[in-house]
Amino acid sequence: MTLRPRTGLLSLFLLLATLLAGAAEPLRVQGARQSVGGHAVALVDATRSLGVAAVHATAAKDFSALPDTGAYGFQDGAVWVRLQLDWTGVQGKRWLEVPTALLDHADLYRQGPDGRWEVQISGRVVPFSRRPVPVRFPTFILEPGSGLETLYLRVASLGTIEIEPILWDPPAYAERLVQDQFWFGLGVGLLVLLALIHFTIGVALKDKVSLLYSSYALLTATFMLSFGGVISGLVAPEHPRLDYWILSVCFPGFLLLVWPVFSAIVDLHDSAPRLDRFMTLAGVIAGLVGAAARLAGYNHLFGPPLSLIFLVQVAALAVVACWLVLRGNTAARFYLFTFLPMLLLGGYIVARNMGGPRIEWLNGHVGDLAIYFHVTAMNLPVVARLLRIREERDEALALTLCNTQEEKRRLDVLVAERTVDLAVAKERAEAALVTAQELMEGQRRLIRTVSHEFRTPLAIIDGTAQLLELQDGPSLPGNPSPAATIRAKVQKLLGFLDGALRQDRLGSGQWRLALEAVAPGELLDTVLAGVDADPGKHPVELRLEHLPAVFHLDPNMISILVGNLVENAIHYSPGGGAIVVTAEGLPSGGLRLAVMDHGIGIPPAVLPRIFDRFYRTGQLPEVNGSGLGLYLAQEIAHLHGGELTVESQLGRGSTFILTLPARGPV
Repeated sequence: MTLRPRTGLLSLFLLLATLLAGAAEPLRVQGARQSVGGHAVALVDATRSLGVAAVHATAAKDFSALPDTGAYGFQDGAVWVRLQLDWTGVQGKRWLEVPTALLDHADLYRQGPDGRWEVQISGRVVPFSRRPVPVRFPTFILEPGSGLETLYLRVASLGTIEIEPILWDPPAYAERLVQDQFWFGLGVGLLVLLALIHFTIGVALKDKVSLLYSSYALLTATFMLSFGGVISGLVAPEHPRLDYWILSVCFPGFLLLVWPVFSAIVDLHDSAPRLDRFMTLAGVIAGLVGAAARLAGYNHLFGPPLSLIFLVQVAALAVVACWLVLRGNTAARFYLFTFLPMLLLGGYIVARNMGGPRIEWLNGHVGDLAIYFHVTAMNLPVVARLLRIREERDEALALTLCNTQEEKRRLDVLVAERTVDLAVAKERAEAALVTAQELMEGQRRLIRTVSHEFRTPLAIIDGTAQLLELQDGPSLPGNPSPAATIRAKVQKLLGFLDGALRQDRLGSGQWRLALEAVAPGELLDTVLAGVDADPGKHPVELRLEHLPAVFHLDPNMISILVGNLVENAIHYSPGGGAIVVTAEGLPSGGLRLAVMDHGIGIPPAVLPRIFDRFYRTGQLPEVNGSGLGLYLAQEIAHLHGGELTVESQLGRGSTFILTLPARGPV
């Protein structure tokens, strides 16, 4: 019974002695996550010659507090960190993490019961199998002690040294690790997807800007993976220095690529050719020299000037882009909008690693958000480019037809006198038609290629989201999990791709009817069962009247048609209300289907255009769509020899009516 009071008095005595000696206040071990930086002091060993015994014997006055940023920049020597933990009343292990993958050596010294110093080694040069916890960042296992305990952490690296130790409860650490890996993987996956898309466009259209940006996006993804120590963990866990060598090439690669990408986007060569040549040449020289120096092992010498060059380059990009915006350069405005946030964030990280100031709100997931914003914004020119190709195709076709008709009228009047001119005009018309056909075929190939390149990354994202959804458990009603949201967005994008491919197959004549004898009622039951509708908000009611036992139609096409009509009814009924699907047999032997909603209705002025390809009314901007659903529905009706019409009252709802003849398509 006398042991606990004595232990408390001893702990109080040691705490007072520590404070009087000028050391940091001991950290009371408690909670799931604790930052250690404010409770630690550091000693710089410039010669890397001190051992733990010598450091332990060093007076407290020779230690100094850790920098606010935790960053020592490019440091030739080693840094010893002394921290004291108060284990009073603690049960269970703790993990000490140094959250950076840039440290070559991170060794934790702890005095055992026999007075000997026990060491756990980690860092970028230590194989994963020899690390206390086989993860990317140096992490050490701490068994609970009794009372106050002093630990020493020795850190050394050829690169920048950043020390911000965190004490974790193992379950909380594991939960955080899963979340970080998910968001990190999502950001890298989106960058790789964007690189593939631009590479496909660049090859198909022989576009220099797309090819340059593809290289830039792929280099960024590789840099992120190596900066976080992921590549060696996946590819060569027993040779973790692989990340260092890749990073040694990637960072100078940025110096080489950043300016050419900017110049290509804003056409700087036309407005400032001398500046463009100088900055491009400087970036190439700095990139090549920097890569060679880092690979040769001189990172501690060339790292600071390379980082400084990168900061100067980012500042120059911002200044020149603003200058071009003031001169009316639209592309420079787009560059500032999409690239500058991520480049400024990279500049902040580089400056902080060199010992610059720390900005708290720029830490955490701000880097991930900057990448997601960049990826989203960079998709805008992809869509604009595809639309421009379509417009150019339509304009070329219209111009060709106009020229052909005009030439024909003129030749009808002058046929006797201008036979030679007629032959020349005919040759031109044929060449123009061939060009138009090549443009149309090129567009179809591009759509199929882009769709194919989207599917594999989207399938990977969807699979990862499914795994996370299984781990997190079912979502609460009205509060879907991030994984469920990701899956919904993936399915929406896949639906858009399916619509584009179907439209392409219809236009090229590759989609043909496959008539079967089908029970209409059973087919409609199956279609409505697959519609994603909230029964409490949009109940779907099926009414069947005098249906024939069987009817000859293409079940796949009719399923797509009815599904599109019902989903449109749900989307444009924001206030709720039942969706009524009616099917009845006609006296002539035909079939009549109707889909009725109680939504916002369609303005009379736009009714004639709702079946046009890519046309959207714009009544509800928040409703996503491609403008292909009703177009495909009407084309399917025509293929069956039927007709699709609409009746609508603004503010009261719409009814789409499909009529199919008994005899089938003519």
